[in-house]
Amino acid sequence: MEKAYLFLVIGLIIGLAVGIAAGWFIKPTPAPTALCAYPRGKFTEPPPPGQEVVIVHGFDANYPPFTVVLPNGTPAGFDIDVMKWIANKYGWKIVFKPWDWATIVTALEKGDLDIIASGMTFNAERSKKIWFSVPYYSYIHEIIVRADETRSVEEILNSGEYIAVQLGSTADKWADRLLNKGYNFQKLGLDSYVAALEALLDGRAVACITDSAFFNPYIKQHPEIADKVKVLTTLGAPEVYAIATRPEDKWLRDKINEALEELMHSPKWDELLEKWGLK
Repeated sequence: MEKAYLFLVIGLIIGLAVGIAAGWFIKPTPAPTALCAYPRGKFTEPPPPGQEVVIVHGFDANYPPFTVVLPNGTPAGFDIDVMKWIANKYGWKIVFKPWDWATIVTALEKGDLDIIASGMTFNAERSKKIWFSVPYYSYIHEIIVRADETRSVEEILNSGEYIAVQLGSTADKWADRLLNKGYNFQKLGLDSYVAALEALLDGRAVACITDSAFFNPYIKQHPEIADKVKVLTTLGAPEVYAIATRPEDKWLRDKINEALEELMHSPKWDELLEKWGLK
């Protein structure tokens, strides 16, 4: 009896050890979503075959030549044409949705928009919340003053007067950066670069901070104001525009990148740059 009992105990111990070892080697692999830094999103994976892809394109309604809304309500601009080309390539449907620039990133995060293509700067602060496509346009920030202005940059920045910017823009961030360095001016926040330039022209501001991507084409299209303003100085290094997506929408971002690279290596790209005064 004692021997039988001993053999039984030994058998149970061996069986338990084998079971634990087998369980370790054949344990199920965690689902891919458990290993991802972001949850699955609307466009993480390709849609089922035959399903229509609808992309909600958020944009600034008054940022020529990249995105504007014409008097008849039609969206137009360089970025509008780019997104139409991409949509045509893949057979997507685009819903164009103008949005307040100060809250447009939040709208993308919440799902009110699927992309932002509207001359949006690819930078570190925004990349904490949203992810970008490959860059497609380079520009530099500028301080613009009236043509008869004789003061230096330092004098303008320490004038105590208003400098106009578009709220929520990178120009707005430049104004904050300069104020934090100790310069003495007041920031006049407006809803567009166009409004900031108008504030300079009508005397509400002593200067405006803008960028070459807006200013150079705008001056070409409005020669009547070309002699009324001038670039006082540039700010920082060149920056780039890219199309913004939610981090989890990998499939959508990959498709946009593929299309952008194809478009930028085609004659059509130069045609679009020429059309919108960006060359």
